[in-house]
Amino acid sequence: MNSKILRSRAFFPAALYLIISLVFTQLPLLNYLGYEFSAAIALIASFVSGFLTIKFTRLQSNPSSTITNHPIRDFLRALILNLSLLIIPLAVILANAFFVKNCSLLQGFGFFVLIPVVSVAFSSALGFFCAAHYRHAKIIFTLFLAVTVVYALAMGYFTPAIFSYNFFYGFFPGLTYDEALGISPALVWFRLVTLFVAGIFVWLTVLLLRTTSPSDSVWKKGTTLLRALAQGRTIIVTGVVVLMLGLLWWFRGELGFESHRRFIQQRLGSSFETKHFVIFYAKESYDEEEIQWIAAEHEFRLKQISDVLSVPFKGKIESYIYPSDVSKQRLIGAGNTNIAKPWSSQIHITKQSLDGTLKHELVHVLAAPFGLPIINASLSTGIVEGLATAIDWDWGNRTPHQYAAAMRKFGVTPDIAPLMTPAGFAAQSSSVSYVLAGSFCRYLIDTHGIRAMMLLYRATDYEKIYGKPLEQLIADWQIFLDKIPVRDEDRDAIDVYFRRPPIFRKVCARVIAGRNNEASKKFAQRNYAAAAELYEQSFGEGRGYESLSGYIASTLYASKYSAVNAAFDTIIRPNTSHYLPLLLNAGLAQYATGNYKTAQELFRRLEKADLSEPLTEAAIVRSVAIGDTLNRAALLKHFLSTASDSERVTMLDSLVQHPSLHWLPIYLKGKALFRLRRWKEALQTLEELNPRLDPKPLEAIRLKTSGYALFRLRRFEDAKSRFWESLNFVDTEAAKNEVNDWVERCDWMEENK
Repeated sequence: MNSKILRSRAFFPAALYLIISLVFTQLPLLNYLGYEFSAAIALIASFVSGFLTIKFTRLQSNPSSTITNHPIRDFLRALILNLSLLIIPLAVILANAFFVKNCSLLQGFGFFVLIPVVSVAFSSALGFFCAAHYRHAKIIFTLFLAVTVVYALAMGYFTPAIFSYNFFYGFFPGLTYDEALGISPALVWFRLVTLFVAGIFVWLTVLLLRTTSPSDSVWKKGTTLLRALAQGRTIIVTGVVVLMLGLLWWFRGELGFESHRRFIQQRLGSSFETKHFVIFYAKESYDEEEIQWIAAEHEFRLKQISDVLSVPFKGKIESYIYPSDVSKQRLIGAGNTNIAKPWSSQIHITKQSLDGTLKHELVHVLAAPFGLPIINASLSTGIVEGLATAIDWDWGNRTPHQYAAAMRKFGVTPDIAPLMTPAGFAAQSSSVSYVLAGSFCRYLIDTHGIRAMMLLYRATDYEKIYGKPLEQLIADWQIFLDKIPVRDEDRDAIDVYFRRPPIFRKVCARVIAGRNNEASKKFAQRNYAAAAELYEQSFGEGRGYESLSGYIASTLYASKYSAVNAAFDTIIRPNTSHYLPLLLNAGLAQYATGNYKTAQELFRRLEKADLSEPLTEAAIVRSVAIGDTLNRAALLKHFLSTASDSERVTMLDSLVQHPSLHWLPIYLKGKALFRLRRWKEALQTLEELNPRLDPKPLEAIRLKTSGYALFRLRRFEDAKSRFWESLNFVDTEAAKNEVNDWVERCDWMEENK
């Protein structure tokens, strides 16, 4: 094939690559050299390279049935051309780096080589095979591609995994809120396998050309090829290839290419069955007694949700509890994101997030009968997640209604109508989408009943079900929100939780998240200097909250207090409301350098904001510690210690026995014993604190902690008493909801113990 024909055939794909690449420069996540750009180009390049190869290896006089006189030569020319065409999108996206920040060109090149370059090599080889074997080569090639995509969708539907590896698009991580995405060993191995399979197609094509005639039928070509594979020395190569493919298929789970249900269950290793659940967990996560409490919590939450939906549940739910985000990421493809698969009656959560997400994820499963067939859910992401949030109704120190009302008052609320669509829901930060959708759905449930909501779950026809269009229902909900009291102090919580951008508006989101993950590992290894360096680099590139938080913590634990103070003065102080949680560590640095007044101010500012119970408790405790002049230094050492809770108990014992006998060491010891699950000792220690603690929020926490210890000791009536008593000190709507939930749990356990 001469160069003129080559140029003519290349003009259209070159123009296509150019136009698509220019469009990508205007789209978030696709506008820099990273995973998303590479995967999108790979899918397009698969069609382009496959079709071009088919054209180049056919005679122009009769392209539907005849192969060229020099097929190998023309295949190599087509392959080189296809690879050369990739220079166009690569050049466009590199040029766009002058306008859009690209934090890791090296990683971007890695994705580009592993995904579109390998996809082009594979698609060219497959196109070559289709050209030699089939009369309608383009149709067969498209069917090959479609089958692999359908297979990936089937794996996502029928197995717990949400990720997929594919010869054409390389890798799909699943639709999650996980931001970290780097080049994994599994991706490298899979792309090597892809090249191996491409080589097999080229080898089969050569055999086909040697043993058949272009005029032979497809059937005759196929049978002749099979006979050739089983003859002479070729059978040895065939055997090796079949063995290699068989081993790759057999060990696909171990290699990380797929993750089916049995494989995950084997990896977790342990299971526990109740009336409605089969719980799969890692043996090191729970002992025999603890897993029974976890199982009881599952049954209790199911009963709660069934009562709300007015539908008794029949059947079994599979609950997978992973020991860490890392293991969940490896096994199903979602690390920080907990998921449910209503069509499979499965939930997938981590041990660390179990308490906060179990009820939410179970709502998805129990609402399945009301969803559309096949997916057993609504097509509206806002309704799916809004219903779960509305029934769970636990969002920290305020209710979703209160947050939504404050968001309206302080100008954070986007148009909620788009949130009810998949694209619109994902376009906002997760906190904004979940809270607003949850508040809206709860409003609809409270004003129109749960039955109407479940009808909406399937039909999403607001006017038919509620007699009003969506816009009018939103207006009614907004009138309701405007009647909810909002304090000026609530602005802090809004700034902290709802003004952070979604991944689409973050700079170098994937690269920075990956680097921050590496920094967190360094921090866990107590290599604080290395962690601080990585976090500092991430903050310099993306100015993200997570990076700054990691940097402050790392420098603090590295005892570089002046660096923390400098970051506070230059970054945090000018925009305090956005960085309020960081005042805890910033205050500790001031504490460590003897600036007690400044430290007290920071701790009290954080206490006043009341962002979350753990932060409020920590701020009060540190503020009180500064006032204990005799134990001040020892308590600072305790706060900055990386010792285990067992070691902390020993450290605190020496303070408890001190003649000053300040109550704070006793409180801290009780909380340490509580974390160690030494319920009786924790209860005895916390109950020593009489008279009541002066900071009311701390007394409420003490009573609730005692209540939980009593609960675990199966003293349910006493536990209820402590929970009720805590409302004498903190009686917000969120606190009342929490106490009512615990009282209901105690009653259920009393009946079912």
